[in-house]
Amino acid sequence: MQSTLNAYLVPQIGTGTVVVLVLLGQIISSLNIDQFGLLGSMKSSISVAKIAGLIIMIAGVGLIEVM
Repeated sequence: MQSTLNAYLVPQIGTGTVVVLVLLGQIISSLNIDQFGLLGSMKSSISVAKIAGLIIMIAGVGLIEVM
C-alpha cells in the first residue's frame, strides 16, 4: 500500500517531500515504540534531543514546501 500511496503523492507534492514524510512517520513510530516498550522492546523515555530532531525534520518539510 505504501508504494501505491507514494506513486500517487510524488507527482502531487514532490519526491523530496514524500521521502521526508516517510522518514518522519518512521521516526514518530520508533519514538512511540521506545516510549511504551511496544513489540517487546525496552522502554526508553523521549529526550529533549529526540524532540528537537523531530521538530527540525518538520521544519525541513515546511522549508521544502516553501521553496
